Amino acid sequence: MINPQLVLAVFLVVGVVWTAVWAWVLLSSRQTVPYTEVAPKVTVLRRRLFWLILALMVVVFLVSMRLLPYRSIRAGVFGMPQLSIDVVAQQWSWTFSQNEIPRGVPVEFVVTSRDVNHGFGIYDPQGRLVTQVQAMPGYTNRLIYVFRQPGTYMIRCLELCGVPHHVMVAALTVK
Repeated sequence: MINPQLVLAVFLVVGVVWTAVWAWVLLSSRQTVPYTEVAPKVTVLRRRLFWLILALMVVVFLVSMRLLPYRSIRAGVFGMPQLSIDVVAQQWSWTFSQNEIPRGVPVEFVVTSRDVNHGFGIYDPQGRLVTQVQAMPGYTNRLIYVFRQPGTYMIRCLELCGVPHHVMVAALTVK
């Protein structure tokens, strides 16, 4: 699991460097210099910034791939599922084929909806969102996850699905 403080630190460092680069650009451009002298430098700077941003985006994309809920990627991270649980969402409740889950076992949630889009979010006993996937009518999403600690995990809808959306809560017990 990624440490949220590390993510914040990286975000802040990148933000400070980005702001410093633009501050330098703005401060160095206060002189009135003919455009013909500035154009080659600006072109080089833009080209370098483009490649830097592109490289950063590719790195972030590749690093974040293991966090996505795609079945093949999650199976590679957590292992092939040993337990499958059917989940059906409907306004304003969840139906599970099983409510008790063994700890340390890859579990596959087979998630769909009977009516409108719902967000299937699993919260650990401390109230932190650990994983989520969309529940959509006419489509089945598959989410693999391993519960490392025992306790009661809350399921909440993450998609506004109507006025009583806030009561769409369920619980899973991990033993």
